[in-house]
Amino acid sequence: MQFTSDDLIAVIAEHLAGRLSIAQLADWAFDRFYSLEQEELIVPADEEEVIREVLDELMFADDEAFALTAEELQRLMDRLAQL
Repeated sequence: MQFTSDDLIAVIAEHLAGRLSIAQLADWAFDRFYSLEQEELIVPADEEEVIREVLDELMFADDEAFALTAEELQRLMDRLAQL
C-alpha cells in the first residue's frame, strides 16, 4: 500500500479537528509504523526518514510522558508539508 507524508498530515489534522482521539491517533501511528517495518507500506524514498520519525513520535502520544501539544502536532505537520 502506498503511504505518503500527505496521508500522515491528513490524519494529524483529523485529530486536531477533534474527529480522532489521541489514543486513536497513537494506535493508528503504531499500526502504520509496524506496517512500514514489515514492508507492507510503500513510501517515497525521500520521505521515509521523516515519516518514520513522525510515526515514532505519534505512536506514544497517548502516554503522558510523551504527550504532544496542538502546537507540536502542527509543527510535525509543517515538517511533513516541506517534503
